[in-house]
Amino acid sequence: MNWTAIWTSLFGTTSLFGVNMGFWAGMASVLLIVILMNVVFWSIKPQNPGQM
Repeated sequence: MNWTAIWTSLFGTTSLFGVNMGFWAGMASVLLIVILMNVVFWSIKPQNPGQM
């Protein structure tokens, strides 16, 4: 499967702002992981809120 040919047929280019689309796909996946980790972290309730 040739991802470059598929992407070029859909959007007509393989770069955005002079940077390869693989970089942007990687950045998007990392951003998604970071957002999910923050949602999970901030939604956890403390076990014992008064004790340290």
